[in-house]
Amino acid sequence: MARKRHAVNPAKVRADLSVLDTNPPPEIFQRRLELRRKLSVLLLCLLSVVLLSVSFAPFDCWYLAYVALVPWGLALAGGEKGKWTLMCATLAGALFWAANLYWLWWITLIGYAAMSVYLTIYWLVAAVVFRAAARRNWPMCLVLPILWVALEYVRAYVISGFPWFFLAHTQYRQTMLIQIVDLTGQYGVSFFVAMVNGALIDLLISPLFRRRPDGPRMRRQILLAPCAALAVLAGMLGYGAWRLSENTTQPGPVVGIVQGDFPIFLHDAPASETSGDDGAGKGRQRVFETHMELSSRFIGKDCQLVIWPETMLPAGMNAEFMAASAAWTGPNIELLRSQAERLGELSGDRELRCPILAGGIGYQRNPAPTGDKDQWLSLNGAIFFDGDSRSSAEYYKMQEYYKMHLVPFGEYVPFKHTWPWLHRTLRRFVPPVMNQLTPGEYVTRFELPRKDASKPPWRLATPICFEGTFARVCRRMVVQKGRKVVDILVNMSNDGWFVTNWGSGPYQRSTEHAQHLAQYVFRAIESRVPVVRSVNTGISGLIDSNGRIVSILQYGGRTMVSGTLLLDGARRNDREFQVGHGGKVLVDSRVSGYSLMGDVFAIAVVLAAIAMVGRLLWKRRALAEGKTQ
Repeated sequence: MARKRHAVNPAKVRADLSVLDTNPPPEIFQRRLELRRKLSVLLLCLLSVVLLSVSFAPFDCWYLAYVALVPWGLALAGGEKGKWTLMCATLAGALFWAANLYWLWWITLIGYAAMSVYLTIYWLVAAVVFRAAARRNWPMCLVLPILWVALEYVRAYVISGFPWFFLAHTQYRQTMLIQIVDLTGQYGVSFFVAMVNGALIDLLISPLFRRRPDGPRMRRQILLAPCAALAVLAGMLGYGAWRLSENTTQPGPVVGIVQGDFPIFLHDAPASETSGDDGAGKGRQRVFETHMELSSRFIGKDCQLVIWPETMLPAGMNAEFMAASAAWTGPNIELLRSQAERLGELSGDRELRCPILAGGIGYQRNPAPTGDKDQWLSLNGAIFFDGDSRSSAEYYKMQEYYKMHLVPFGEYVPFKHTWPWLHRTLRRFVPPVMNQLTPGEYVTRFELPRKDASKPPWRLATPICFEGTFARVCRRMVVQKGRKVVDILVNMSNDGWFVTNWGSGPYQRSTEHAQHLAQYVFRAIESRVPVVRSVNTGISGLIDSNGRIVSILQYGGRTMVSGTLLLDGARRNDREFQVGHGGKVLVDSRVSGYSLMGDVFAIAVVLAAIAMVGRLLWKRRALAEGKTQ
């Protein structure tokens, strides 16, 4: 019988293990990642760009968010060439913003470039601090979430703020997981996602063994980060299950949503009319007639409120301007009066029998004009036609709210009164079609009467377009002196800027539309209010107070469509709504911790980040002083 070859010699194995115990190789006690090749560092950083990009809507690969920053972190921790490593990590940020903000390019190429450069600075800061902490063997499961969330919070405020592409937004469909938002705000979810990334980085770069007198032993500390992440996950899911099981809602009003499909172009005449030009040309007239026709579909449907998107009304259909222009003559003024009367009749007792809440540009007298062409200020507003008017004079007595948080270098160019020369210079870089607006000064909360007059009316607030992405703005609308004073948030937007068509095909929505919708999932949970959206070119729909997207008006997929959606809860069966119908608006009696405390969690994280950076700087200074002595 042939003798076995390659047989294991137990005695030899024991001898080898004994040698390892007495003289272990030093490598097993060192960090396990050393990236000597420049290409390896670059590819890892680029991989993070891809993983993070597809984590967000509309791709919705939410699970990739938990590993998206791992390659980037490994490159920073293991890259041996410091300048090259930091350059690659910063380049990843530049590519991320350039790729994901492509829809700004259609509006303003200069603004797109400037915005991409500005936002890349946050990645540079994160890279510098992260690498410094990693070189000192600090736990990445704490460093990364503290650093990333602090920068998200700062980004939400600096230069008016840009609270877009937060890590939390990748999880907008994980309803049970994100209920913690009503305590921590969206920053709590971002913290958890970054924490998981940091824990994985710790596992991959930390040494597996530690020295002991009796020989090397496995380091139990490497399990602390994963266990901590699992504990946080269990707590978040438990809290979410409890919140979702609560029975705190009651039926709200039946709401009708109108969605037009009017794209906006920078250099075509219809574009200026759609975006709020004070003329009443054919393009503006077509917009108005389309919304009137769509609204008439709700006649006889027991609708209690009809909502139009942002800037769909003819400009100037507000109380102050209509009253001031009562003695004016001219075809445009006559058409505006006629349209106001028709809108009042449609919302009156003979037709819809319910109010219409519509977006439009309003004009107010300028208390400090700079010239003859500056006598009236333009404001982006929501105008409430109550449906009780009987005469043309009363049609002009409508309630109004004007957008308070405007888009810088889009809706307004700063320095108009402080440095006029700088304002004029900057204005040249903003397309003329973009009317320069004045912010509103106060919150208007509209009251919607119930059919049962003995019960108090429902209270509505209307964050308009971009301002609804700011948690602090919506919180200010919902809560007053520690009391919840709003039942429903009505978001009216005009995303017609962010559509395109390649060739002769139909116009397509950009990724901005789905990302904009995802923002309002967090607004709903933060304040425990349902959100109703009416958006030109979409995506319109209903989000309940638990952050679930109940129904959307999106029959054409990515293709923009016009249509209506009646939120009356009518179903074809237990799971499917009838065509043209959607979920019921349910008002929630809960007052969230976030409504009362605001961004306490995020501020605490920012303070921790400042302390962390301060300690890094102190250690660096101490090290430098030690070398000079």
